[in-house]
Amino acid sequence: MKIIAFYLKQIILLGTAGFAAFLFFAWWQVGVFLASDTPQAWLLALVLVAVFIILVATPLQLLCRVSSAKLLPYLIGAASGPIAVLLALLFFSRYPVGFEWYVSRVLFFHIVFFLIGLLFSLAFQRWAGPNNSFKPTPLRDAA
Repeated sequence: MKIIAFYLKQIILLGTAGFAAFLFFAWWQVGVFLASDTPQAWLLALVLVAVFIILVATPLQLLCRVSSAKLLPYLIGAASGPIAVLLALLFFSRYPVGFEWYVSRVLFFHIVFFLIGLLFSLAFQRWAGPNNSFKPTPLRDAA
């Protein structure tokens, strides 16, 4: 039950932060944002962040638990955001593969998901704790 609560908190918190960043920094370039679109756009942001966290960020964080490097999970977490944006564009768009379509036009999404991946890796590493798999047997009659 704790894991479900952890993921729900992360999805709602990071999804809302990503949606707010989208509203304040990117939407003004596109045009007028109608107030009736807000709940649907927020739910779409939550779905996108949930898919990112469950399918991309969590498996990469679990792979990082094998290594004993302290900085590796945070670097992988930060890199997982732009990787997810690139994979989404490769699978769900018909753009020609190139720098303009995959990096410069969607730079804002790379930055937002970079931050979401980094924040999720910080929360995941803090929540999961260290990997204490070594459990020595206690000595008998030691006092």
